[in-house]
Amino acid sequence: MALLNVNPNAEVKAGFETVKAGTYRVRIKEVEDRNPEKNDLKVTMEYSDPTTLLGLTGEPLKGQAGSLFDYIMLAQDKQWKLRMITEACGLPWTNFDPVVDLPGRELDVVVTVKEYEGEQRNKVARYVIEKK
Repeated sequence: MALLNVNPNAEVKAGFETVKAGTYRVRIKEVEDRNPEKNDLKVTMEYSDPTTLLGLTGEPLKGQAGSLFDYIMLAQDKQWKLRMITEACGLPWTNFDPVVDLPGRELDVVVTVKEYEGEQRNKVARYVIEKK
């Protein structure tokens, strides 16, 4: 790598803001197969319309919301969450490739706020399956 000319006035950003708990529309950005090391999928999601997000105080989000991450087990006796996200995306519960078939899909998720290492963080509580 070539020598990088750094900006001495560059600020360190504290990170992304936490959104208020609720149900949000998200888009799946990426699905990473961590098999065989972890035997799970790492799902990365982004909010479909970040302009509608509320911060923890209920006021419109002033900063930027980060991505949501979830880890979904692949073992046959632990596929309940995989089925939930699949059906929430409108796909049938049948053999498929989640790494190929899930990215780009939009769905509703219930987001909670949990404390992690002294900070409030968002966590996916569940995927919303639309009633037919």
